[in-house]
Amino acid sequence: MDLGRLLFLSVAFVTHAVVGYALVRGFTGVDQRTGAWLGLGFGFAPDADFLFPADWGWPFVHRGITHAPLFALAVVGGAYAVSRRRSVALAVALGLGSHLVIDSLSTLGVPWLFPLRLSWNAGLDVHGPIGTVLLWTLSIGILASRTDDVSWIA
Repeated sequence: MDLGRLLFLSVAFVTHAVVGYALVRGFTGVDQRTGAWLGLGFGFAPDADFLFPADWGWPFVHRGITHAPLFALAVVGGAYAVSRRRSVALAVALGLGSHLVIDSLSTLGVPWLFPLRLSWNAGLDVHGPIGTVLLWTLSIGILASRTDDVSWIA
């Protein structure tokens, strides 16, 4: 993999995690430590599909099953079944949901009608420089507006 592609993927991965973290910290009652893990982890989780072997094929490809709303619903349901806490299920939903929304705005889209192989996309460059800056700015704004402790800035 060339350096440019590696840099692009790294920034996209981190952006998904940061947006998930900001939404969880800003809009749930989950404590800071748990919220950090849930937001970062589930904001990034759909991209675990990069770990699938290439010969598995559809739906185990990038933006296949792990980017489908049915997958997200199953994971959120599982999180609630394990934790029995709506705040945890909401945190998982915000992390996963933010990833799906961001990727549906991109040119590749996500399979909203899975198992059908149809993808919806808005054709925007959300993973480009302008989109990334906007997502980070929005995330920082959410964090700044919802916290009494601003030590995360330093």
